[in-house]
Amino acid sequence: MTLPFIVRTVQPVLLKLEQEVEEAAASLGATRFTTFRLVILPSLEPITSGAALSFCRAISEYGSLVLLSGNLPYSTEVASVRIMSLVEGDYLTEAAAVASILLVTALIVIITLDVISRRVARDA
Repeated sequence: MTLPFIVRTVQPVLLKLEQEVEEAAASLGATRFTTFRLVILPSLEPITSGAALSFCRAISEYGSLVLLSGNLPYSTEVASVRIMSLVEGDYLTEAAAVASILLVTALIVIITLDVISRRVARDA
């Protein structure tokens, strides 16, 4: 369900990518890995924003997870479903604790993706 977020951010970049630049790098003696690392990868920088959008959407997913996972407590239960169960059971403190863990996890992932994006942009 979240793959379109990545596809929609990377697709325009891939359509604009010119094959002549890759051919020029190869004619100058660059290996395929070097061409990928120095030519293609910096232009794929939007993949990090697509990954962040995809991750944020996936971490907050509820409806499809209940249908697909079977919602078996302590077996196939995911964090968002657990939070909803705790709220419905009037365990608000426990629900806030699980939500805080999700928030910190999301923050760490987004900061990591931002650092990677800035590093790739700086090296380009």
